[in-house]
Amino acid sequence: MINYKWIAFLAVALSLFVSVTSMGAILISLKDISVSFNTPIHQVSWLVIIHLLTVTAILLPAGNFADRFGRKNIHLLGIVFFISGTILGFFATSFIFLIFSRVIMAIGSGMGQAVGGAIVTALFPESERGKSLGMMSTSVGLGQTAGPVIGGVLVYNFGWESVYLFLIFPMLIAFILGYFLLKKDDLNLKQNNTKADLFDLKGTLFGIFFIISLIVGLKNLDFQNILSNYALVFLLFSIPFGFLFVITELRTPNPILNFSLFKKRDFSIAVNTRFFAFIAMSGNMIMMPIFLTGLLNINESKVGLMLIFQSLGFAASAAIGGRLSDKFGRVKFIIIGLVLIIISYSFIAQLSINSPVWFIIIILLIGGIGQGCWGSPNMALTYSSLDKSQYGFASSIISFIRNMGNTFGQTYSTLVLTTFLILGAGYTGDISGLSTLDESSMNVFLNAWKFIYYSSIIFLIISLIPNIFLMNKKTI
Repeated sequence: MINYKWIAFLAVALSLFVSVTSMGAILISLKDISVSFNTPIHQVSWLVIIHLLTVTAILLPAGNFADRFGRKNIHLLGIVFFISGTILGFFATSFIFLIFSRVIMAIGSGMGQAVGGAIVTALFPESERGKSLGMMSTSVGLGQTAGPVIGGVLVYNFGWESVYLFLIFPMLIAFILGYFLLKKDDLNLKQNNTKADLFDLKGTLFGIFFIISLIVGLKNLDFQNILSNYALVFLLFSIPFGFLFVITELRTPNPILNFSLFKKRDFSIAVNTRFFAFIAMSGNMIMMPIFLTGLLNINESKVGLMLIFQSLGFAASAAIGGRLSDKFGRVKFIIIGLVLIIISYSFIAQLSINSPVWFIIIILLIGGIGQGCWGSPNMALTYSSLDKSQYGFASSIISFIRNMGNTFGQTYSTLVLTTFLILGAGYTGDISGLSTLDESSMNVFLNAWKFIYYSSIIFLIISLIPNIFLMNKKTI
């Protein structure tokens, strides 16, 4: 008979897979949506931005609710939100209504991200934590790989609406599996309903306003119009909201973000590792497609196939690395993974217009293997540093730090590239025009490329060094 923990794991993994798949599938459908609603592509991109905003804003409150009222309940509620948003999206008759449906979907995705890791972690013993989280990361990697492929096939043959219709059915299966297979949470792990356990509404609102202001500001920074662009206004507004959020969380008896946990060495190092590593990796996520499609003029379908090797490397190494880290030590595999990414970035920084495709694929594969090696052991270290009653918070902070790292990393890389091209080459065109740059302007791009990847290596070293000291002090 199949062990219960793996059956229950399937229920969570399927919902996570569908959620991740939806992001890639909807991203592929943006052009078709733009034509369908006669909406400019820069406005259509808000389908992506609003998803990031909503998910990031909902993570910490959802994690807090999960620890108080049950992770299974939040998991199932998240699936209901996701399915509801998907149905609304399928029947959308205007772009505004489609945006609204995306917000509903994102609330569901945020709830799922906030509790998925916590549920999986609670299912398995400490000795199998890396393996289980590694398999969960593999689900993410497979979703990242499948999303663009499934979305491309559906949009090409049936239109963008088919993507939303497709997502409904596997998520319905995930709900049925979760409802019948997941056990009810042990309420003895929760705190008593005292005054100190009241929900941190004020901190939640300040946190949401801070996150929205910060992300909207960062995502819309324009180097050419830095003083007149509304992005600067949002960034300025984020400062007082951030200050009020921190003050509230330090004073409230039951904060959604307990800053005292950062006094725990393992937790603090795990969060530091995750934040700076994702700053570095998100830069590559946005720069590599620009380099391949813009500078090398490789068509999008071939670029997609090249990038799949990175996702497959991540998916395979996440499962293997998680399993081996349980046996040989988690910190060791965090270090191995980060070192592999540093090696990969060292070669990527040296790429030129003459670099062969096979060489780029090998480097991407190495980087993907590195990403898989460090990710699940890092998550396991985060959970192990906290009490079982805080697993909901741990799951939400893991996803929250990832999203914030991605936001900072993508903004940083975009600003650096834009600054180099405007000041050094006077170029203000789009990606498709990069292949027509003269030799001098091409060198400006490559200098920006090197700057971004060498600075990303510095971010990775900031992630790496504390883990080296941690490995010397303990064996996990």
